[in-house]
Amino acid sequence: MTLLITRGDGYVTTAQAAQMVHVSPVTIRSWVLRGHLGKRGLDEHGHALYHPDDVAAAEKRVRDNGLRTSGIDPRRQRRAMRQAA
Repeated sequence: MTLLITRGDGYVTTAQAAQMVHVSPVTIRSWVLRGHLGKRGLDEHGHALYHPDDVAAAEKRVRDNGLRTSGIDPRRQRRAMRQAA
């Protein structure tokens, strides 16, 4: 288990959100563009901030949708591909 350092306000950056759910920051930004995840604000540099509960809910929605439409768990598939390489 990794410790996630959050800001004093409890929000996380894109990189921290990605780390939370074991995806890349590009995936987090894709979820925002597709409407799975909403920004809760901007930091002092104008970068997006997210609430950790929203990130977890978005990850579950995307995973459940992927399973429902394809029948394949993308995490298991990626893990199997890494192990085979």
